[in-house]
Amino acid sequence: MTQLKNYREVGIFDLLSAPLNPIGAFDAEQFKKDVRKLIDDNPDDKFVAVDLMGLDFVYSDAYNAFVQFQSELSSKGGMLALLSNSPTIADGLRKAGLDRSLKVFSFEAEMMSFSLHSHGPADSAPVQEAAPAAPVEPEPTPVASQNGYSMAEGEVRAERRTGHNRRFTKSFNAVVKDEKKLAAKGMNMPFEEESSSGKTVFFIILILLVLGGVVAYFLM
Repeated sequence: MTQLKNYREVGIFDLLSAPLNPIGAFDAEQFKKDVRKLIDDNPDDKFVAVDLMGLDFVYSDAYNAFVQFQSELSSKGGMLALLSNSPTIADGLRKAGLDRSLKVFSFEAEMMSFSLHSHGPADSAPVQEAAPAAPVEPEPTPVASQNGYSMAEGEVRAERRTGHNRRFTKSFNAVVKDEKKLAAKGMNMPFEEESSSGKTVFFIILILLVLGGVVAYFLM
């Protein structure tokens, strides 16, 4: 049996060259034959990729072949990947609903990086990273009180209103004094009004008596 020569190893992947038909399009039937031979000759290789660089599109029969080998390789813990930087091929995979099931690399360097950081589902269980420790908040620095006295431990501080509530700045003593003044003034007002009314009546009576005396004098 002749050994397949149209592939090379890139990381954990066996990267196949894209088979082309006489008109330069992707040959899906030849691709199936190449992948089948590669898998049969290397049963331990579970990661296969196909180099689509230089191709702007592939036909639907190529998508069917991709799905077929992706299903077969994934059942063994591997995958089928594509090497392509064509927006048209990426759009075709998305429209066919294959953009999530097929791994697409834009450069061989990405395949190498993937190989270094991935061991495949069947090789080893993924290692869970330890959850980062919660950041420790620094204790608040004590601030010196702006009051003229210090408070004993456990004493409840009265609420100090700020902002728009500070417009009510009249002290309690001032309010009490004003109320006392008003009360005193209210207590004195009836007497002052009564005294003023009595004087007025007295003067009126006095004037009437004088006028009565004058009239009586002239009538006599």
